Amino acid sequence: MKFIILVTLLICTLGQQPEFLQQVAQNSFGRQILQTIQLELTQENAARQIYTMLNKLFYDLRDEDARSSKANGERQAQCADQFSLINQIQEKAVVAKADYERQIPGKQEELTNKLSQVEQKNAEIQRNDQLQINLSEQRRKDHQLYEQKRDELIGLINGLKQAQQIIRQLQTSHPGGALVQLKDHHEQLLKNYAQNSEFKSITSLLMELCSDAKIHSDNDNVQVIVDIINDLIESIYDVQKREMYAEDWAEKFFQQDLIRLQKENVRLSGQIADDQAAAEFAQQRLEDLQQQALLQQIIYDNKEVERKSFDVACKEDNNAAEQARVSRNEQIQIVLQLLELFENNFNDRTRAALMEIVV
Repeated sequence: MKFIILVTLLICTLGQQPEFLQQVAQNSFGRQILQTIQLELTQENAARQIYTMLNKLFYDLRDEDARSSKANGERQAQCADQFSLINQIQEKAVVAKADYERQIPGKQEELTNKLSQVEQKNAEIQRNDQLQINLSEQRRKDHQLYEQKRDELIGLINGLKQAQQIIRQLQTSHPGGALVQLKDHHEQLLKNYAQNSEFKSITSLLMELCSDAKIHSDNDNVQVIVDIINDLIESIYDVQKREMYAEDWAEKFFQQDLIRLQKENVRLSGQIADDQAAAEFAQQRLEDLQQQALLQQIIYDNKEVERKSFDVACKEDNNAAEQARVSRNEQIQIVLQLLELFENNFNDRTRAALMEIVV
């Protein structure tokens, strides 16, 4: 239908052949065609040959237009496919980046927790170390007090035994200076061994009783005091045994506490090693997540640059194809007009007009 309309317009246009030929001559393609026609018109049977040439040129241009349109369509389809591929890659990059970024806070929290646990356990080890120092110092002081009290008790026992020997001299017919010796011994005993002892009062009382003339004048009374001193010595032995027993248990508990604290530190050290390894892994994983998120952003940005580059290239290619199509359509119209001229309106007047046209 369009072709019929075009031919009708051509027929109307050819009514004014000089003007038509002048318009054709203004087109570079038209000038080339007119030059070729002018050369052919000098030959015999020129009209038929020119018509055949124009007809072939028409179909060549039409086929070229079809091929060009098809090629441009394929190129634009490739552009569309490339845009679709870029979109898919960008969408995947956006999803992947969001997934990596979603994991980052949890991994940061895990890293912080592990580092906090390492810090807390190191603090526990330091507290345990200080506790061992404190326990050792207290054990040293307690043992020192034990040895001091043990020495006092031993000295007190020996002093009481010496006192017994002095007191027994009072039972003899010639006590001599036993009373004076007993008094001096009493003072030394209280000063050296019973000053801080729970046996101070009874020891002092016994020594005073022995110094009493009413007491030491009666052998029976003296013997009673000697027996009491024996009982007192036994009591001191019992106290000494209890102190020794308590000291043994104190040392045992002390060693147990040291072992417990040392084992606890070994356990904490193992946990610290595990936590540090976990922290290093979390740190590495965190860095990997951050790098992956950055990589996905780079992929997205690169594809965006590629998209813009393809967009420019595809538009330029399409514009060039469109310009070529418009140019070919103009050429086809010129050929159709000339075909109509040589098929239906070629005569001497037309020949003259063609030869006179300046190209």
